[in-house]
Amino acid sequence: MILRVILKNFLSFNEEAQFDMFPNMKRTSLSKHINVYEDKVAVLKMAAIYGSNGAGKSNLLKGIKFLKALVTEKNFLDKNSVGRYFFGLKKDAGIQPLELTVEFITKAGLPYVYSVEITRSGIKFETLQVSGLGKSDNINVFTRDERNVRYAKAPSEEISRMVTVWMEKNPYASLFTINNDMPILTDENINNGQKWFEDELEFVGLHSFVPKLIGVFKNKTRVRKFASQLFKSIDLGIDDVKVKTENFEDWISTHDTSKLPIDKVKHMRSGSMSQMVNFRNTRDISVEKGVQKISQMMFEQFGKDGFSKEMDIQAQSDGTVRLLSLVPAFYDAMKVGKTVVIDELDHSIHPHLVRELVRYFSSQKTKGQLIFTTHQTCLLNQNFIRTDEVWFVEKKDGGTHMYSLNDFKIHNTINIENGYLEGRYGAIPFIGDLNM
Repeated sequence: MILRVILKNFLSFNEEAQFDMFPNMKRTSLSKHINVYEDKVAVLKMAAIYGSNGAGKSNLLKGIKFLKALVTEKNFLDKNSVGRYFFGLKKDAGIQPLELTVEFITKAGLPYVYSVEITRSGIKFETLQVSGLGKSDNINVFTRDERNVRYAKAPSEEISRMVTVWMEKNPYASLFTINNDMPILTDENINNGQKWFEDELEFVGLHSFVPKLIGVFKNKTRVRKFASQLFKSIDLGIDDVKVKTENFEDWISTHDTSKLPIDKVKHMRSGSMSQMVNFRNTRDISVEKGVQKISQMMFEQFGKDGFSKEMDIQAQSDGTVRLLSLVPAFYDAMKVGKTVVIDELDHSIHPHLVRELVRYFSSQKTKGQLIFTTHQTCLLNQNFIRTDEVWFVEKKDGGTHMYSLNDFKIHNTINIENGYLEGRYGAIPFIGDLNM
């Protein structure tokens, strides 16, 4: 789970800004929205981020995504791409390094702090520490300062020289990724940290889609059952979600195959391929035990007088498809315990469905975490969301500033939604005179 994120000189964040998931323990409402780890630290399960278009909501999430990519992909950053990440609305743009920090707890309950500073010429500073969670000093795992590295578990001189040469050849690559090339750093804390970024942190963008969604639902029964349960809970009019699989030779005798790469399919001997139409995974073709199979997702929907029919994914609305693409992420947050970050949760989804989706997550017992941006003010109800779960962003002098609703003195009877729409908390667009 994420404890806090700090950004400086990154995209629209010029001055240092901190986002955190620490609850205000004086607030006793919705106590099930809090997880406590080993009696050491309390962490919120959910956070909603509000702000006008262009204020920088998505850039907070991009900072988290940036860290994940940096830690897991050696070639993520280079001299041609690094420049786009610096705050650009100042005369000396790119002179100072961009700075990012994240403090997190793994599913195993291990707390870490990872920080990095990057200049146009590469990584200037990088460190991983075991967090003391504010109760004791942090313990260094490794600290990289230019070309010098200090380790908690010092490697041999030969390995140290190898690391130095590797950093000179890969100045934009995180030290985490050296083990992907040559597994020479044996400190388990390094592996634990990288595993959290790779396996326990998930990002869903505004236009994200799962190109092999059918395969996920076909091969993961629990995810499919979870989807059916979720769709029933939010009253989407869908009673069941299933994957229908047939022999390909039988299927082509009764279906139009003009949009399928038939020649390519005929030569398939292993693996699978997905057909995409309007960002929808309409069909999967695979080879199972030497036999070609075709699969598609079907939705059991009810009509008049109890009539039901199976409909395919092309018959579903954009909102339903968006919800479907979110199912694996919600499953991972609720059942697997991942931290899931979603940009524009409400994209193509009705406000009432967004509200029920968030209510469904917050009502479940889970060690997972959901962090999302949204414009839906219907979530701003004190019987539904805690004030410390709400964050705002707004622009000042071209830079993004971030603050929590918890910073305001709010009585438990105040209607937060009305207050926000009236501009009481800021972070809303200013509409000038539109007369021509």
